[in-house]
Formats: sequence, C-alpha cells, structure tokens
Amino acid sequence: MVWQYRTIVFEFAKDGLLGDRYIDDEEMETTLNEQGKFGWELVDVVMVQEGVLAVLKRPQETGLESAASGIEETPLTQAPLLSGAGSQETVYSIQDLQQQEAQHIRELEQQRKHSMEQHERDMIGEIKIS
Repeated sequence: MVWQYRTIVFEFAKDGLLGDRYIDDEEMETTLNEQGKFGWELVDVVMVQEGVLAVLKRPQETGLESAASGIEETPLTQAPLLSGAGSQETVYSIQDLQQQEAQHIRELEQQRKHSMEQHERDMIGEIKIS
C-alpha cells in the first residue's frame, strides 16, 4: 500500500490579554471532518510550539494496482448513474475529486490567511484593539 500524507497546524488562540492559550476545538473538529470527507484519516496529533500538528493519511492511487491486476481504468467524469427508483447520481473521476479537493483546500487556506491578517490588524503587540 502506498500512502499519501498531509499535516495541518491548529494554532493556539489566546483568551484575553493575559489569558491561557487554547486550541479552538470546534475549528479543529470542522476541519478534520471536512478532510475525512476526502478520505483523509487522522493518524497522530503532536504538540508543537505554535499549537497542535495533526498528521493525516489516505491511500494514494498510483495506477500500479490496476496495472498489476490487469484492470484498465476508465475515467468516470460526470456520467449519470441510475440507482434505485430511477433517481440519478453523478459519478466523478479521481482527477475531478482531487481538483475539487485542491480548490477547497486553497479556499480554506485563503480564509485562514484572511482571518490571521484581520487578527494581526486588531492587535498591537499582545494588546487586542476593540
């Protein structure tokens, strides 16, 4: 089995001027659930200076498995598939899903960057400006 790995840092937040540092567990849960939808499995969590480092993995599609088994892969790009009671489901190729995932991750990273920039604008040193 060939694995693909990803790491995500969940940075500490601070509660008030002299408050304790903490991890936003709701943000962490939301992010991990979103990654789980794309097949990522949480395998380890490590404390680092900035917060918590989450390590995720998922099987990597190498094409070697299908070549070794003699099965020829065919892309399933947006082909309608009939299921029970005549309803239709849409099936996507692995490449389509990977592109959608990459776009989603870029959007999440942009949101995080914007949030951090906003946080920095609201702070002078360690003092929060209201």
